[in-house]
Amino acid sequence: MKKVYIFGKPDCPVCKEAQKKIKYFKKKNGFHAEVKYFDMNTVDGLTEGAFNEVSDIPTIIIFDNKNEVRRWVKKPPISKEFMPYLA
Repeated sequence: MKKVYIFGKPDCPVCKEAQKKIKYFKKKNGFHAEVKYFDMNTVDGLTEGAFNEVSDIPTIIIFDNKNEVRRWVKKPPISKEFMPYLA
């Protein structure tokens, strides 16, 4: 099962853009990956971020069967970068 983790903060405009973009890709293309947002202002977000070695926001990570296959840091991916990992 593929998963998309988004790490960000509520007051970060680039983080909001990243979250919106991933949700749009999911709706438009109908991929079945689970999408989770982690607020790095919370203990849970920081814990998950530390576990996944997230040092900057936004960070978007795609997992396939618990293995990281792609990561973007500080900049949301464009669709042609993102979609091949969810096909």
